[in-house]
Amino acid sequence: MTVAQLQLGLLASARDLQQDLRRYARTADTGTSAGLQQVLQDATLTLLRHPDQWVYANVELGQVPFSAAEATFNRLSMTERSKLSSEITSNVDGRRRDDTETAIVKAGDADASNDYIAVTLLVASRKRLAIKSVDNAEQLRDALALQGAVPAAELLALEVIWQPDAAGDVLSADELITAYPQLKHL
Repeated sequence: MTVAQLQLGLLASARDLQQDLRRYARTADTGTSAGLQQVLQDATLTLLRHPDQWVYANVELGQVPFSAAEATFNRLSMTERSKLSSEITSNVDGRRRDDTETAIVKAGDADASNDYIAVTLLVASRKRLAIKSVDNAEQLRDALALQGAVPAAELLALEVIWQPDAAGDVLSADELITAYPQLKHL
């Protein structure tokens, strides 16, 4: 089994991306492989539509025995989710939570060139994924396309994690690099 983790640091001007991801979480059928695959495709397409806002990226890929797959996936998911100050939006097996109305947002306007949004796509697939390292925008585009094309029958698990989640909230450059030190500048 393959576990693939693709992470992006995008300019904060990609705020509509946050809205799109919240919408997918509110409406997705995450209780089926087909529903998970739809979320994967939607999230991937949304990211592919923002290449001008890609600044940082990293991909990590591993082959794990099926018997260790769930534990490996859960460990990676917990590591990424622990970076969040709170989980405002979630949809797990059809159990939805959307606390965006009550979320506390930092005051002030974002600096479009110095503030960021981080997105992690964590995929577990029966199929081996031929994703290579990501050092530039072209490689990132290829990696996103490969990860987003995992068929429903091969998709075992999916997590789409982004931060910050609250509308208008952003990460500073220091916050991004502290939370995601493995990101490489594109």
